[in-house]
Amino acid sequence: MAARPFRLSIIDYLNAAPLNHGFKHGLGWEHFHLKFHYPSVCADRLRDGEVDAGLISSIEYLRIPGLRIVPGLCIASPKRVRSVVILSKVPPEEIKTLALDTSSRTSVVLGQILLRERYGAAPAITDMAPDLPGMLEANDAALLIGDGAMRAPKEGLFVLDLAEEWHAWTGLPFVFALWCVRDDAPEVPVPGGVAPFFHKSYGMGRDALPAIVEEARRSIGWTKLELEEYLTVNLSHTLGEAERQSLALFFEKAIRHGFAAESKDLKFL
Repeated sequence: MAARPFRLSIIDYLNAAPLNHGFKHGLGWEHFHLKFHYPSVCADRLRDGEVDAGLISSIEYLRIPGLRIVPGLCIASPKRVRSVVILSKVPPEEIKTLALDTSSRTSVVLGQILLRERYGAAPAITDMAPDLPGMLEANDAALLIGDGAMRAPKEGLFVLDLAEEWHAWTGLPFVFALWCVRDDAPEVPVPGGVAPFFHKSYGMGRDALPAIVEEARRSIGWTKLELEEYLTVNLSHTLGEAERQSLALFFEKAIRHGFAAESKDLKFL
């Protein structure tokens, strides 16, 4: 046993469900202490050393020192994601005020970069709880992420799917989140250390896809077919060469727009 448990921050959104599944169902229970957070809180806990690893918004890799990335895994969208959207009462180029759901920091950076560079819009920003009617009451548009974005009514609104916008612009997938481990995390005393557990957890999630879909069908309200498509077509959990290229481009743009101080190489476990 390690001197203390390995503290793991879990994001309880559907897009992370395949990655989390093994951990949530007892994988490595003797080694891991699970904590459940929103993505933004997960990043803060990781920065402060209150957890040893977490599934964090990709932009936070630039902002938090002393992290290593679990190789081969991420939350990405090859083209259209459906769960990260700007919903607007006016065309994108006319957006003057934008309410941000600050649960995810990558999405709010991506949304602003897309509006600035693709549509020539630099709206005034307000951070708000993810409540669409409240957000749109006082603003032209709202950025929503995760399960709330999936459930939001979209009739009569302009819908910008941020991954779809990024792909149309760059030809690349977009990487929303990365498993990151602190350099000072405790050793997990098994062959290969901690990294294989992340891949095993994902393998268990892939095998349990029907159960994940059924649980989501009750909570989100999409059809079984829509949820299967979301988890297998709209999302990818593989960090490959195209995803690494996309991260490099996103980081370059984020730094140029002042959302992070400086670039750094991707460092893996």
